Amino acid sequence: MRTGHAKVDAKPIIADLAAADQTVSWIEDELCRRLGRALAAQDASTDARRESGEAEILDAYNPDQLLDAITDATCLAAVKAVAATDEPSDRDGTWRLLVALARIVPHPDARIPAGTVEDLRTAVASFPEGSIVAAPTAAAQWCRDVFGTRFAITAPFAAADGTDRWYLWDIDVCGGESYTVGAGYFRDAEQAFAAWRSAVGLDATSGAQLEPVSDAQLAERILPGPSSIFRPGGESEPQYAEFHRCRRPAQELCRSEHLAGGMSTATVLPEQEVDKDAWIAEFMAWRAEHRPGRSVVPEDFPAEDEPLTEAEVYRELAFTWLSEEFPEFAYTCSPHRIALTAVGIRDLYNADFADVLLRIIPDLAAWLTDRVGFPDTAAARVRAYADSVVTPDTDLRDHIGNPTAQIRE
Repeated sequence: MRTGHAKVDAKPIIADLAAADQTVSWIEDELCRRLGRALAAQDASTDARRESGEAEILDAYNPDQLLDAITDATCLAAVKAVAATDEPSDRDGTWRLLVALARIVPHPDARIPAGTVEDLRTAVASFPEGSIVAAPTAAAQWCRDVFGTRFAITAPFAAADGTDRWYLWDIDVCGGESYTVGAGYFRDAEQAFAAWRSAVGLDATSGAQLEPVSDAQLAERILPGPSSIFRPGGESEPQYAEFHRCRRPAQELCRSEHLAGGMSTATVLPEQEVDKDAWIAEFMAWRAEHRPGRSVVPEDFPAEDEPLTEAEVYRELAFTWLSEEFPEFAYTCSPHRIALTAVGIRDLYNADFADVLLRIIPDLAAWLTDRVGFPDTAAARVRAYADSVVTPDTDLRDHIGNPTAQIRE
């Protein structure tokens, strides 16, 4: 059923782009825009149906099903066009769309449109020009915001026709996972960097500048990986437009020698873990110095069979703050990360225990901003936001939106 709906939505996209007398690069960009439009429209329709009382929505396809439908139909039409008596322009349009798909579809499925292009180029002398080699042509660059939890990674890639373009990934790791919250091609690195600063905020990116990637393994781990039907949800139309394309250049970059220092990162990454005990001990020592005699357990905390201990509070705080996937961010802090943590605490624990944890979030923010040495403006923003989470009626959900939201810090 879902595949059938995807095929229906794929038809007008294929027809319009096959009829377009445009370059492969134009068709590639327009294909992404049309994918974004179709996926966002489906989300809006699904939301409306839920609000109207439909209990379960079973016919909504995922992004991969739509791209698969377009790829399969285009490959079939491109092969049939060899023997067709249509006008050359009609055949060329289908073939240019096929070349664009060969540049967008992530691996391993990229072999389907790419293999069809290679077969047709062998069989048809008039097959349109256009490179399907979507490989980086120079070293990647990156930077991060003042809070240390938002990254820009950019690199130049070979274009289908014309000059190379720089692809940008705007990556947020505030929630303990990496989300590509913005992506797209730009004329050059400077334009990509300016777009990233505008999205993240000028204060949060003050002092940031693009430089060669200094940690290739971290860069590879935060770049977008294979898509999944279990998406966090809430993607915007621009995010859907780059949903597939952001993965393909990331794959090409990680396979190349351009991610960092001429060294390919296509290797098994070592397991890492954060020393939770050391993290807790350091925070406890900071509180002992700066909050002497102030217990994290309130005197009026409701009595249980076993009284709540400070050790238990610190353990649960560490559990909510630290990420097993990205241990290197144990000591980073941002307003967005605080908001995500506070919402997680309220969702995970009962109200009384959640209040205990939230009361020490301001101390956590003060410790981390001191430890990292934040600029005064950035430290003040983090601490002010941490103070606000203590208020029981603060609706932090309005501030964080969803995990894929492109937040201005």
